[in-house]
Amino acid sequence: MRLTYDLDAGALYIGLSEQDVARTRQVDDNTLVDLDAEGHPAGIEITSINHPWAVDEVLRGFDIPEQDAAQIRAYFGTPGRGVTPPAPQMSASRVPATCAA
Repeated sequence: MRLTYDLDAGALYIGLSEQDVARTRQVDDNTLVDLDAEGHPAGIEITSINHPWAVDEVLRGFDIPEQDAAQIRAYFGTPGRGVTPPAPQMSASRVPATCAA
């Protein structure tokens, strides 16, 4: 599983396999599931991380491998409730930081 975050769009993609996407199924206004030619989930797109997404519906409605499902639960909360990630603490203008090794 790999996570890809688009900072400009505020979208998150959870890649579940390397298979080509054959079609996409919309779960709700904020959640899309990419399916391969055999109908297995290839990835999950959350179009805006600032809004709840259908994590419980995705885990119930699609055949997601248990290891990936466990990681999704760990990252995004317990199924049964919408998940809204915390807002970033930094403003759009970034301040350089240094750290000592």
